[in-house]
Amino acid sequence: MKLTVMQHADAEGLGVIQNWVDKHSIETVTYRPDQGDPIAQLNPADIDGLIVLGGPMSVNDDLAWLAAERILIRSLNKLNRPVLGICWGAQQITKAFGANVYPMEKPEEGIGTVRTSDGTLLNVFHWHGEAMSRLPGSQVLYENDQALQGFKYHDRIVGLQFHLEVTPTMITAMGTAAGKPQGPVNEAILAPGHKVLNGILEQLFG
Repeated sequence: MKLTVMQHADAEGLGVIQNWVDKHSIETVTYRPDQGDPIAQLNPADIDGLIVLGGPMSVNDDLAWLAAERILIRSLNKLNRPVLGICWGAQQITKAFGANVYPMEKPEEGIGTVRTSDGTLLNVFHWHGEAMSRLPGSQVLYENDQALQGFKYHDRIVGLQFHLEVTPTMITAMGTAAGKPQGPVNEAILAPGHKVLNGILEQLFG
């Protein structure tokens, strides 16, 4: 399998996902549509799986490449190919299938908590000022008192509003890039989320 990756910010790369793909000898090819990579020319039939990472823009912005990325997501859905969206990437999936993405009254930034449908709590890193409406036909995976936080759609598509892929170094870099310095984060806080992420990667791309 070869995974196609859409990256939209220097500080928001694959993070610990890179460890998982290396372990499984999976090849990745990364595109930067925000920097002009011509993703509209990609053939969905040639894509085994897609990861859509985060970014500082809004999915509601009027940029041609945003629409091209959403077309790709919908095309992969028709082909039953797996897609993982992280933070802004989850919002792109939501927007691609016609549900609303809207500004929050107060952004969620820093370490916070989400819960599963059975009430299990998970510490995660939040970095978003917009939220997702529920996509009709989707299964809610995570939520908190502020917003929907994660979903599964058509079995092969998962969207996570939060960042499980981050390392302490990535969190520092993301804060610096946004002009919002973040305090030190202990790796132990992130470790359970890394384990959950590995499970999701196995389900989608394993």
